[in-house]
Amino acid sequence: MENIAPFMPLISFLVIAATLGIGAFVVKTRISRFSRKMFGTDSLIDGINEQKRNLSETPKSVHAMTSVYLPLIQKDFPEFDYELYKNKAESVLRGYLAAISTKNVNALTEECSLNLKNSVQSIIEELNVRNVNHIMSETVIHDTQIARYIKTGSTVTILFNSAVGQYSYLEDIDTGKIVVGDNKNKRQTIYDIGLVYVQDASKMSNQAGALGLNCPNCGAPITNLGNKFCKFCGTAITEINLRSWKFDSVKEQTALKKLY
Repeated sequence: MENIAPFMPLISFLVIAATLGIGAFVVKTRISRFSRKMFGTDSLIDGINEQKRNLSETPKSVHAMTSVYLPLIQKDFPEFDYELYKNKAESVLRGYLAAISTKNVNALTEECSLNLKNSVQSIIEELNVRNVNHIMSETVIHDTQIARYIKTGSTVTILFNSAVGQYSYLEDIDTGKIVVGDNKNKRQTIYDIGLVYVQDASKMSNQAGALGLNCPNCGAPITNLGNKFCKFCGTAITEINLRSWKFDSVKEQTALKKLY
C-alpha cells in the first residue's frame, strides 16, 4: 500500500476522468437516441436547425370559413364579388407591408380607410423613435380565405385571413445590424384583413369619416353620412354601393411580442 500511496492522486484523477467519460458517453448516447427519434439524425443541433428550416417553409393554416360565410354575405349583398375582394385584400396586405417596410404611407391602396392609414403612420413613427427599420422581403401569400362575417347595428365586417411567408426583422438604422428577427429563415404567419361596410352612418358618430368613404357619383370624400347627400354634387349616399366597402384594419395573428 505504501508503494501505491504516491500514485493515489493520479489514480483518483483517472477514476474521476473515467467516470466523467462514461457519463459523457451515456449522455451523448441518450441525446443521439432522442435526436434520431425526434429529427431522424444523430446530431441534435442539426436536427433543431432542420426543424427550424422546415417551419420557415411550412405555411400556417388559415381559418377557412369561406364556404360557410360567403352564401350569407351574397344573400345580404348580391353584388358582392368574392374573387374581386379576395384579390383586393391581398393587394391591401402587400401595400400594408410595403408601407411599413419603406416607411411610406402612400404605399397603401386607395381602398384603405383613414383609420388604417393612421394605424400605419403610428407604426412608422414608433419605428423611427426606436431608430430601426422593419425589413420585410420576399413576401409570399400562400392562401386567403374568409374567416368571419360580423354584423353590428352600424357596420358589417368581412374578416379575411391570409397565410404569409416572408423574411421579417428589425434593423438598426445606424449600424445596419439585425436587432430582432432573422434574415436566414422565413417567418410564417397569419394576417387578418378587415373589410368594412357602413350600414347606418348615423350610429357611428364621427367614425364614418375615419373610414374614408366616397360619394358614389363624384368620388368626393364623405365626412358625415348623416346628411344623406353629398355636399359637393348633391347625390344621395344612403343607397348600397360598392364604394362603401373599405379595408379598415390589418393585424398579424401572433402570441409572440410584435417586432415593433
